[in-house]
Amino acid sequence: MRIALCRKKLLFASVLTMLVVLATTQLQAAPPLPGAIFTTLADGTRVNQNIYQAKCDVYLDGGPGPTAPATAAGLPDGDYYFQVTDPSGKTLLSTDAVGNRQFAVSGGVISGLSGLGNHVTGVDSDHGAVTVQLCPFLDTPNRGGVYKVWVTLVGDFVGDPTQVDSPCGRGCFHGFIPAASKTDNFKVKAGDLPCLAVFKFIDNNRNGQFDEPEDFLAAWPFIIFGPLGDQINGQLFTLTEPGCVVFNLEPGLYRVVEAPTFDPALDIFFVTANILDGKVLNNPDLEVLVRIRKKDTQRTLIFGNGELLAEER
Repeated sequence: MRIALCRKKLLFASVLTMLVVLATTQLQAAPPLPGAIFTTLADGTRVNQNIYQAKCDVYLDGGPGPTAPATAAGLPDGDYYFQVTDPSGKTLLSTDAVGNRQFAVSGGVISGLSGLGNHVTGVDSDHGAVTVQLCPFLDTPNRGGVYKVWVTLVGDFVGDPTQVDSPCGRGCFHGFIPAASKTDNFKVKAGDLPCLAVFKFIDNNRNGQFDEPEDFLAAWPFIIFGPLGDQINGQLFTLTEPGCVVFNLEPGLYRVVEAPTFDPALDIFFVTANILDGKVLNNPDLEVLVRIRKKDTQRTLIFGNGELLAEER
């Protein structure tokens, strides 16, 4: 009986060892990714010593340097994911789903977003290639302000692209295998300009307060107008989790407006609350003025909407 039990334990240990070896071999067997990547400003301009003024100034570029031919050191054609981490790769700093961080390479240079990729893009004025904005990502824990950007072919990614992070074992970083990835380090100066987060909830009891179990509502449209009256980033959408919708806002007075949905079924809702940084504002309205100050790091605005009762419609 004991001998049989020992044999089972040995067999289990052997199988477990084989699985670990197999997984490690698969990670190590990934072919090296040729080509190169680097960070630039939106127009492809290189930054002195790779030090940027703000996180959202950093864009991903690939292939040639400023004076090289367009296809020099080009990445293989295909679809890629990217991520931002600390220099060691241990701490994931990108905050959106991997699938939103997807772009395509054609002719050795980035040609645009692909799949569910939704980051802001620019154009490299030197080669006409597309550049991809890396933010949103968190501040690095590195004391020197250093970050690392990674890219890997979609087929070499290990994990679930619908998730933000994919733990993938030893020798793999959030779904990215070093041998199958290209990386580049960059720095961002401390003291980014403020950002703004916007949420919306259905005020079920119409009391102008955010009470449990009321939930934040996803993808409700709104528009932000800047201090000069200009529209910021087109139409935006409310959040359901902590984060910002616009970054690096210059000091000034911003107007946040709930945009019309053009859906008659939603006309039954009216504004019951405006909550700015936890303070309930008087006279709730579709439009709220938010002053961004240089000392701010983030301001948070919450709209509350109640539903008209049947007899009120």
